[in-house]
Amino acid sequence: MNTGERDVNEWVRYAQTDYDCARKMAEMFHPTPIEIICYHCQQSAEKILKAYVIAKENTLTKTHDLNILLEQCKQYSPDFDKYAKACITLTAYAVITRYPPQKEITEQHMKSALKDTREILEFTLSKLAELGFEIK
Repeated sequence: MNTGERDVNEWVRYAQTDYDCARKMAEMFHPTPIEIICYHCQQSAEKILKAYVIAKENTLTKTHDLNILLEQCKQYSPDFDKYAKACITLTAYAVITRYPPQKEITEQHMKSALKDTREILEFTLSKLAELGFEIK
């Protein structure tokens, strides 16, 4: 395994861990920590998109804005565009979930965040597989 592949695998592992944490918290905790779950969803999507950017460019953009990362991904695969709306919504969770609520986040927001993140993960993993990455 070369350095680039190891880096991609690490980003994927972190992305999957964030998503797994979000999913488990949604299943196990009552009351559900909705804000924390949405935050982990944003983090998961950010890390998986960064994995794809690294796989294609071998560089990393230091940003938490999923829209910027999505634009980079779309340079290599326009199919990423179908996640534009999800990325706009998920990006907000990088900030608004860290502090006492400025905006109410509902259970429906959480469910959408989990669904969108799962879809972004699955799609990006399939794109990485097409590039020949064997994700561990």
